[in-house]
Amino acid sequence: MCEGDTEHAYFTGLRESDKQEIHPFLPEKSKRPQRRKVVEHAVKAKSRAEYSQVWAVFDADGEDVRPLCAQAEAGGVGPAVSNPTFEVWLLLHHQDGVSGRSAQAVGRELKKAVPHWRKGKWTRFDHFSPGLEKACAKAKEYPPYGNPSSTVWKLMRELGIGE
Repeated sequence: MCEGDTEHAYFTGLRESDKQEIHPFLPEKSKRPQRRKVVEHAVKAKSRAEYSQVWAVFDADGEDVRPLCAQAEAGGVGPAVSNPTFEVWLLLHHQDGVSGRSAQAVGRELKKAVPHWRKGKWTRFDHFSPGLEKACAKAKEYPPYGNPSSTVWKLMRELGIGE
């Protein structure tokens, strides 16, 4: 369950490139963060037993999302959180660290590292796939819920990537 178009495009590209058995889903869009909606949709999907695993991929946006992550886990859902945004995860595919602490700063940093990158549905997995293993290794070095950080590596580990 993806919070935004960028995450959805990334995981759709992963599915298409590696033939992973994943089914990215994007709940209805809203102008403000919809992380709670993402977790609620993910817990509902898990309760219907349609999938062997369900993950909620969302941004912390600098907020303390530990209670929301606990809610997801209690519902059998794995939280894959990036703080402040998913772009932290993308940036780790191309460089060893992230210095930005705001969404805007991380976005600028990513644009420098990947000049052809475009946010949203234009995100292409093939711009990031060569650095996937590197991103997994680097993301593990950040403390969970820190700023910056990303726990998307845990989802990748479940897919057999970045052991």
